Amino acid sequence: MTTRSSHPQFPLISGLQRRRFLQYMLGSATATITLGFLWPAESVEPTLENLCSASPLNSRCKDYLPGVQAKNKDGQPLKVDQLLSTAQPGDRIGVKGLADPRLAYLVITDPPRIAEYAINPTCTHLGCTVKWEANQHQFVCPCHGSRYDNQGRVVKGPAKRNLGLTTVVVKQNQVRLVARPLAIDPRVKGP
Repeated sequence: MTTRSSHPQFPLISGLQRRRFLQYMLGSATATITLGFLWPAESVEPTLENLCSASPLNSRCKDYLPGVQAKNKDGQPLKVDQLLSTAQPGDRIGVKGLADPRLAYLVITDPPRIAEYAINPTCTHLGCTVKWEANQHQFVCPCHGSRYDNQGRVVKGPAKRNLGLTTVVVKQNQVRLVARPLAIDPRVKGP
């Protein structure tokens, strides 16, 4: 006597084949769970610094202050209201905070506010520290004479690249320096 399948397209599966299939599935599941315990996955949760840099409007970033607080040359923390009460549009104010570069120049725009970037004073020629010459409205390298305009763009060589920029965040009456390049260089004109 022959056994017929209830559906003509599928042949009958013997009990032995069914048992082997179930043993294979049970063994695979057990091995997967065991490997998960032996080699747990590393957390992919972003740090608050990375999260708030990428998505500053995230609700977790409301009170988060990124980077390090900018300090004046005497090492005192800067307060935005005090700084803007004395600063003039076009000023370049040297501040400390990051380890590299040790000094950065805040850019004061018109109307007086602090730009979202600071200028890194490390000459792109051989790494000397440039100085802001307010009377010339330029950054000048004392080593080899490179000159940069008030935005850090090369005016005169031997340097060939513009000065670097540092991200600035103004929040809760603080100026914060973030050691992360800007997504878009504000000195580059769009199309």
